[in-house]
Amino acid sequence: MEASVPAGPGDGRVGSGVPAGPGQVGPTGIPIPPDMRSGPMVVGVDDAAACGRPLRAAVFLARAAGRPLLLVHVRRPAVPMIEGYVPMPEEFAVDREADEAVERELVAALRASGDLEGTEWQLISTTGEAGTELIRIAEERDAACVVVGKRHHGFADVLHRITAGSVSRAVVARHRFPVLVVP
Repeated sequence: MEASVPAGPGDGRVGSGVPAGPGQVGPTGIPIPPDMRSGPMVVGVDDAAACGRPLRAAVFLARAAGRPLLLVHVRRPAVPMIEGYVPMPEEFAVDREADEAVERELVAALRASGDLEGTEWQLISTTGEAGTELIRIAEERDAACVVVGKRHHGFADVLHRITAGSVSRAVVARHRFPVLVVP
């Protein structure tokens, strides 16, 4: 995790320990809406190359509002969830090792991209359905905004949307916080 420069105490900037209110500005001088939630900017990431535009948009918002950035990586369970199927303990161990390797590669790629430089950030990895997990984490952390990407690529993405649904559509449909969809 990299650290950002905190705002000074009581200087009217978000991050100074004073709740956002009328007339407050972020560290860049941009006025902060008085009803903005107190939590981080949340962005869904799957791999460093595919999440570039949404990630850069979330970094911009986090810097402008003086908020930390919470990156959420949601994995699908590798062990089949079929009624009556009882996985063996060895299957979970292999799954866990693979997940940890994917997470290490993702963190390395995100750091190497340079997109997060100068921004306070944290990566959370979880398993489940991407839209549901993004919403759950955003609600738990009182997200100021959730940033998701929207893809329009080839047959594989169309097939994925048919079987798993669109993450951006799920987040927008069930939002209780601002959502930014980045094409």
